[in-house]
Amino acid sequence: MMKLPFTFSIDKHLLYWICQFSFWGFVGIFTILTEAIQDNPIDFPLVVDTTFTMGGLMLVSHLYRYIILKYSWLKLLFFKLLIRIVVSTIIVSILATPINLLSIYIFRRESYSLDSSAIIQNVISLMMFYFFWGLGYFLYHYVSSYNRNLKWEALINEFELNQLKSQLNPHFIFNALNSVRALIGENPDKAKESINQLSNILRNSMMMDRKKVIPFNEELAIVQDYLALESTRYEERLRVRYNIDVNSPKYKVPPMMIQTLVENGIKHGIAKLKNGGEIDIETQIQNDCLVLNIRNTGKYEPKMERKEGYGLKSTRQRLDLLYHQKAKFSISNVENSKVLTEIIIPKWDESDLVVAQGGD
Repeated sequence: MMKLPFTFSIDKHLLYWICQFSFWGFVGIFTILTEAIQDNPIDFPLVVDTTFTMGGLMLVSHLYRYIILKYSWLKLLFFKLLIRIVVSTIIVSILATPINLLSIYIFRRESYSLDSSAIIQNVISLMMFYFFWGLGYFLYHYVSSYNRNLKWEALINEFELNQLKSQLNPHFIFNALNSVRALIGENPDKAKESINQLSNILRNSMMMDRKKVIPFNEELAIVQDYLALESTRYEERLRVRYNIDVNSPKYKVPPMMIQTLVENGIKHGIAKLKNGGEIDIETQIQNDCLVLNIRNTGKYEPKMERKEGYGLKSTRQRLDLLYHQKAKFSISNVENSKVLTEIIIPKWDESDLVVAQGGD
């Protein structure tokens, strides 16, 4: 598949306001043209009146959006959503009618006339505008949610394919089994513990695609099993330190994410050093987010590679899809010849399931 030399992306909040100004700008132009068709002069008061009105109607639509997000309408089934759209369109149109009438009175007082037919006509016109506004808003989120689902499924399929490749070339498993074999004679209890650790890792690997996120403490337990096995293999060449915030279990992370990053640090860092090195795993809670820092001895040289490794690439993709770009990921060289991988993850909220449901 041919890849474009660049990709274009735009912040969703900026896109929202671009669409807002575009839609109500179009409505304003449509209104002026309607006046022209009716042989009314396109003069300065008409332009000012239309501009003021469109600004007010846009503000009402922004408040309408606030209600949609606050009460999670984007997650409702079709018929429940349809009822809310119809009722809310009528209510919003009635509430917005005084804005239009007030604008006419202020800027075009000579043509101002208030009667029941004018009010009803105004409400019907606004109902049409807000209906199309709502249709566009919900359609955007439906398409966006559908695309995220496709990306997620493609990412999981790619991850499973790479997992299959790992099983066809199980270097880690062979090394772990060799370490267990060496322990059987000299330390049978340690050998049994290592077998249990390997079993936990393999079980988690096979089940990772069933859940989008898992509790942090479950992921940490797998990482501890993995590092315990690697410590048996590398012995004094691998030193591990943990500094875990007591509130970390309140957060959820993508399964095997930390394990993948730790494995990456050992493979590309510590394993290449004669004297080995350290793996430091630290968590903090800042601004209601989980800040995860993984430090490993070594050097990060992205320019030496043609493209980013699969482990880092899949981590970025999963964080973007799951947390809607609210999570942050970075990797850099720091002092004392170490590589720092930092991930900032917001608290997971089941009511804000971005991959399956969408929502802005």
